[in-house]
Amino acid sequence: MESMKKSVNRLIITIFLFTLVPDIFADSPYKKTIYNAFINREMHQWGTVINLFETNTPTPTLEQKLELINYYYGYIGYLISKKELKKAESLVIKGEKIINEVLKSYPKNATAYSYKGSFIGYRISISKFKALYLGPESVANVNKAFGLDPQNIQAIIDKGNILFYSPGIFGGSIDEALKFYIKGSKMIEKNKDTYQNWAYLNLLTMIGISLEKKNKLEEAKLTYEKILRIEPNFYWVKVELYPGLLVKLKH
Repeated sequence: MESMKKSVNRLIITIFLFTLVPDIFADSPYKKTIYNAFINREMHQWGTVINLFETNTPTPTLEQKLELINYYYGYIGYLISKKELKKAESLVIKGEKIINEVLKSYPKNATAYSYKGSFIGYRISISKFKALYLGPESVANVNKAFGLDPQNIQAIIDKGNILFYSPGIFGGSIDEALKFYIKGSKMIEKNKDTYQNWAYLNLLTMIGISLEKKNKLEEAKLTYEKILRIEPNFYWVKVELYPGLLVKLKH
């Protein structure tokens, strides 16, 4: 049970970096700000976007509700990493309220179910003693999302994350996770949703990380180089992951 608790915690702590959403917000006035915040690691800009969104969108559409949930989602992970747990919890409550509104009107919305699983996961990060009884609920919602729509990008990536972070004894597999990550990236490319899409960059990064863990270093190198061709200023890959991989290759 302790091993399961640790694996669930590890999944939830990393969810901010590795769980993605499809780029359904192509026409949003906030997209560019979010993208710049992501590539430059200036996450305070996300908080500004949330405040503007809440102020300027008193009666959001379904798409706008999902967009706002996404912005809560990203910022909550940042707040948890900075130990600002009370502020994170307040956004979890706001986000879950909107998620429940979406599911009440659209009970088969796979994206909303994936978010539901993620927000339950955030509750675990805020109060880790809840892992044993909330962890299975978090995973169940992601699985439900995938079951409702196996082509839903959010569900595909979250399914990949579960496989990546779970230990083998609980069904985890980096090889299987990589299949989901690659599938998700190809879908985004097919949909031509790659421009200024932080989720797409993040997904490619997760593919590179997975390849590194499988010791497929040359393939990981090609993946990081692809990312840098798309976005030369992506801090995470440019400053950390790619240079680190080059050191590995030298040895």
